[in-house]
Amino acid sequence: MKRKGLSAVDSDLLVKIKEEDCPEAKERFFARYEDLLHRFAHKYHSERLPYEDAYQLAALGLMKAMRRFDPERGISFITFAYPTVEGELKKYYRDHVDIVRLPRPLRNLRQRVASESKRLREEEGAEPTISRLASRLEVSEEEVIEALVAQQNSSVFSLDSSRSEGQDSAPLSFFIGSHDSSFEEVEKEVIINRALLRLPVRHRRAMELRLKKGWTQATIAQELGVSQMHISRLIREAVDILRDMCSVQEETA
Repeated sequence: MKRKGLSAVDSDLLVKIKEEDCPEAKERFFARYEDLLHRFAHKYHSERLPYEDAYQLAALGLMKAMRRFDPERGISFITFAYPTVEGELKKYYRDHVDIVRLPRPLRNLRQRVASESKRLREEEGAEPTISRLASRLEVSEEEVIEALVAQQNSSVFSLDSSRSEGQDSAPLSFFIGSHDSSFEEVEKEVIINRALLRLPVRHRRAMELRLKKGWTQATIAQELGVSQMHISRLIREAVDILRDMCSVQEETA
């Protein structure tokens, strides 16, 4: 018996599916809407969602629509199924593909821009301009630009993945800089040199040998031809001078 919103064939198949869970009826029902599934797969497939996966998601959406459809509502099955199938694909993109979450209006516009861009390339054989897309979608050029920027910046790559093929290709993590303590040593060296230049000559010489070469006070004393006690006094005075310099700088700051 034919039901509202269904052809006689679809109505009979749906009865067998819902009441008998007939595999053959399911197969025949899906075959009748195969073109619709391919249209959705063609519209939504991308580098992040292969065509075959998009087709399977569309088929899942059709299955859900088939189970939920109520012919007594007075609408056709295709009218009911279309948003259900599309919703399944959009949900997948939202939950599994886009790691950088975008506001829903921007996500929807981004998808519209991508679909329209593809359509215009096929129709006109060239990459569409911003103004052309804005005109076709009836939105502002600023909105189109925002959607294109969102498209470029909503994808991320695993640091374990490689941007090239082959066994010798390095993972992306290889190209990320890491903390190098040598920079701190260089900075420390610059600070010490500036400070030492402000010391009296003999104090500076003693401190240079102590800090840069790591010599003991006895070795420095032998090098400079003075007693170890004299070197100890020079170092102590140098430290006091540097400390006073730092105090003055802090008070000035």
